[in-house]
Amino acid sequence: MPKKNCVKSLIFLGHYLFYFIIFFPKLVLSEGFSDSINSFGVPGLIDMPIAGSFTDGEIGFTSSKHGPNLRNTLTFQALPRVIGAFRYSGIGDKKMLNIDSGYAFWDRSFDLRIDVLKSNRLLPDVTMGLQDFIGTGKYSGEYLVATKSLNNKLRLTAGLGWGRLASRKDNVVSKTGVRNRSFNGLGGALNYKQLFRGDVATFGGLEFQTSFRPLKLQAEISSDDYSYDSDVSNFSSKNQINMGAEINLHDILNLSAYYVDKKEIGLSIKISGDPKSSLSGNFMEPVPEPFYSIPFSKSDLKRNYIYELTDALKKEKISLIASKEEEDTQIIIIENGHYTTNAMAFGRTLRIMSRYVPLIFKTFKVVISEIGVPIVELSIDRNKVAHIIDAPNAELITKKSTIINDAKRTYKDANKSYNFYPDFYWSVYPYYKLHLFDPDKPFYYDLGPKLKLSYVYKPGLFLSGEIEKSSFSTFDEIRRGPKGSLPKVRTDLKNYLNTLETRIRSLTATSIFKVSNSIYGRITSGYLESMYAGVSAETLYFSSNKNISLGAEINYVKPREFRQLFGFRQIKGMPKVNGHISGYWNTNYYYYNTQLDIGRYLAGDKGATLTVSRDFPNGWAVGGFFSLTDASFAEFGEGSFDKGIFLKIPLNGIVPYETQTTFYEKIRPIQGDGGQKLNVPLRLYNLISNNSENKINNSWSTLWR
Repeated sequence: MPKKNCVKSLIFLGHYLFYFIIFFPKLVLSEGFSDSINSFGVPGLIDMPIAGSFTDGEIGFTSSKHGPNLRNTLTFQALPRVIGAFRYSGIGDKKMLNIDSGYAFWDRSFDLRIDVLKSNRLLPDVTMGLQDFIGTGKYSGEYLVATKSLNNKLRLTAGLGWGRLASRKDNVVSKTGVRNRSFNGLGGALNYKQLFRGDVATFGGLEFQTSFRPLKLQAEISSDDYSYDSDVSNFSSKNQINMGAEINLHDILNLSAYYVDKKEIGLSIKISGDPKSSLSGNFMEPVPEPFYSIPFSKSDLKRNYIYELTDALKKEKISLIASKEEEDTQIIIIENGHYTTNAMAFGRTLRIMSRYVPLIFKTFKVVISEIGVPIVELSIDRNKVAHIIDAPNAELITKKSTIINDAKRTYKDANKSYNFYPDFYWSVYPYYKLHLFDPDKPFYYDLGPKLKLSYVYKPGLFLSGEIEKSSFSTFDEIRRGPKGSLPKVRTDLKNYLNTLETRIRSLTATSIFKVSNSIYGRITSGYLESMYAGVSAETLYFSSNKNISLGAEINYVKPREFRQLFGFRQIKGMPKVNGHISGYWNTNYYYYNTQLDIGRYLAGDKGATLTVSRDFPNGWAVGGFFSLTDASFAEFGEGSFDKGIFLKIPLNGIVPYETQTTFYEKIRPIQGDGGQKLNVPLRLYNLISNNSENKINNSWSTLWR
């Protein structure tokens, strides 16, 4: 289509939208349309974006395919107006180095979208987007796009694009400076010098909501002619009109079929979930005890009430570590190794205490511990609970009546629970590992049994180990090895992954202790992870009532042999000592937590790592991190600097009972040697941060469940 016709088409769409707003304002409604997803996995039509967002907190995975173009995109609605995306794409059909993998080139890219304006009766949604702003630049492009719904049947979109979204010369209407289209060989760097520079092109489209509610029909005027892929692909787009249809099933599954350039049929699927609405299906849990206004009398009990209390808590899968009486206060120290939230464990404990603790004790103090070390203390007047327990707003009233403080370093003269220490625990369960983004073969897997052992000698002092054996694996096929010019502290990972025989993943002795009510310490020694052994020491200031914590860690390490038994090896140029000082901030803003580590890394480079995560009250977590050190991008090699994203999914959202088991996956686009930290088990903040007042209050709705 000639340039003039393209501009006329967009002007027509704009006029159509304008007159509908002026003459039929009551028909201009934004609700009624389900989310639309384009081939890049973000809100859009076929290839072009639209304005707007997904549901806040939504996590989605999209895979689309047309011609020699495969796009796999992970999206996260980080805030109500902000979407982040990571994409891994196979591009091209030219006979090149990686063509045996199915595509000539494999690309990693990050996107960011910000809603500038939310629609109302008159104004449209307006979104600013940065596509592939961190990556090689294959998909690099920026856009400003406006979208408006009309009468719940028609949704119109018009926008301006730069970079790849201005590659079709027929659509170009202006220019804002000069854009360098050179390929970023190392990849992974921020392409800030190109943002909103170069040719400016128009694009647009429309969606029609059919009478069959899940189905939408789409058409777009595309400003992408695929010339950015010409070095690796024979695919090009000469026609700017693309059409498609999309079905949305129950807001968790989107299926799309589309027609590109009058010659290619494409398919797309998106699976999504909303962590905020993902609640545990715990119908197999026993019904909680009622809260007793009057406890059992002494004559009704066969033993001392503490023994009865211990056994009753054990049935609820809560361990009573110790107990103490102070005037009119009953104190018990518990450990919650079962319930997803400590608020739920607190509620169940209160119910059982009301059944057995004599009425002379008016105040209940429940101390929640981790590995026997007291962390947080929750106090409440039992009589207040008895009066409001059946009220509709019982949870809210209980919250206002509960006092949360740091637990004491020790509870002198506390009566330790009988037969609790020492405690030996073992389990065998399946494990899985993935190795991604190798252009020779983008997906490797490793499955097998894992033996986990733990011997807790006394509170805070324990031995632990993990032994693995690969049963179904392609890890022995991994070939890509070291890169860059730093000491090879991580990029020789393939030599460890190639080992499929029985191996020791970790074998450590750990001591966790309190120096004061809010200062903790940890010493861990042994085989700390699959690649390193040594000694790690850490201290942490953590107060349950404060949002900021501070810590420091120092490590002395030696590289382990590739066989991962008891031997060691040498890495040229690697220092033996590394460590960091760390700051932690619970922002109390949309459940976001931040962590800043400053120090020396495994390869000897010095710098900082910033981690940001959104930790939902039900156990879901989504986050990202990046490290910048004094190692140059050239020394780091491909990827330029260390960065990645991570996802934690609690199993209790899938199974019909409470469990603290989670699936955790960390995704690094490129594994390098710069900015690499030791993977120490049970770092202090990760162990105890769920006991902060903020996190307990965020999950308070589970108190009486």
